[in-house]
Amino acid sequence: MLIELVILLTIFTYGSNFILYLILRTKEKIQGIEKLSIFFGVNMTILLLDGVFLFIGKALADSGVIVLE
Repeated sequence: MLIELVILLTIFTYGSNFILYLILRTKEKIQGIEKLSIFFGVNMTILLLDGVFLFIGKALADSGVIVLE
């Protein structure tokens, strides 16, 4: 269960970074430091969400609420 969650969150993190890269690549008004700050802000938010999801998933798996197979 946790391995699947980690794989899903990894795909989510890299996928959202790729989508953000594609969006920022087409914007010509935003330059240098502004792009980096957007990247770092989005990455920190995504990593916070990943940590919350992993914490909740681990808590549910440890308490026996989730029935595996």
